[in-house]
Amino acid sequence: MPTATIIEERTVRRLSPFFFIGAVVCFFFTFAGVSCNTDAARTTLHGLEGLGNNSSATNSATIDKCVTALQGYTLATYSGFNLVLGGSPTVSTKSPPGCPQNAISSLPGGGSITNGNQVNIGLQPLALIGFIAVAIGVLVSEFGFFGLLRAPFRGVLTTLLAVAGIVVLVVEQAHLQAAITTKISSVTAGVGTTFNVASYFIVSNAPAYYVALGLLGAAALYNAVSA
Repeated sequence: MPTATIIEERTVRRLSPFFFIGAVVCFFFTFAGVSCNTDAARTTLHGLEGLGNNSSATNSATIDKCVTALQGYTLATYSGFNLVLGGSPTVSTKSPPGCPQNAISSLPGGGSITNGNQVNIGLQPLALIGFIAVAIGVLVSEFGFFGLLRAPFRGVLTTLLAVAGIVVLVVEQAHLQAAITTKISSVTAGVGTTFNVASYFIVSNAPAYYVALGLLGAAALYNAVSA
C-alpha cells in the first residue's frame, strides 16, 4: 500500500470519531425553542383591551412595549435529550425586561403553563432513532480508531449512519412544531380561553440542532470520500 494512502487512512481513523462524538454532545443542548408569536399576541391583547373598555394611549403603549420585549424571548427550551428520553423542557416563568411581572401569564392561555412537566411531549421515536444512529456511528468510528475495523467497510458504514442520522433528525424537527403546539393547546384547553392557543407560539430550531447536522454532514462527506 502506498505511503500516502496509509497516512490518509490513519488520518480518517483518527478524525472520524470526533464528528460523531461532537454530534452526541449537541444533544445536551437546546434543539428547539418556543417563543411568543408577537404579532398575534399584540392583535389579541389590543382587542381584549378594547373589549374591556380600558383602551387608552397609556395601555396601548405598555402593551406594545411588552410585546416588543417578548420578540424572540424564549419561553421554553427542549434539549436533544428531552426529545430522546422524554424529559421535561426548561420553562421560563419570568417576564423579560420591559414587561410587567405577570406578562407571560397574561398571554392568551399562557397562565396555565407553570412548569416543564405540563408541556413535556414525551419520548420522540424519531429523535431516539437518530440518536441511536449517531451512537452507533461513534462505536464504529472508534473501532476504526483502534484499527479493529478496516476501510472501505468502515467508511461506507459510517457514511450510512451519518446520513441516516441527518434524515431522521430533519424529519423529526419538521413535525416538532405541531407536536409542541398541540401539547400546549391540550394543556390550556378548558381554562376558559376561546383562542387557538397554538397560534400564539412559534417553535424554532436551535443552534445545537444545526451544529449536530453539520457535524453529521461532515462525517458523511469525509468518510464517503475516504471510502
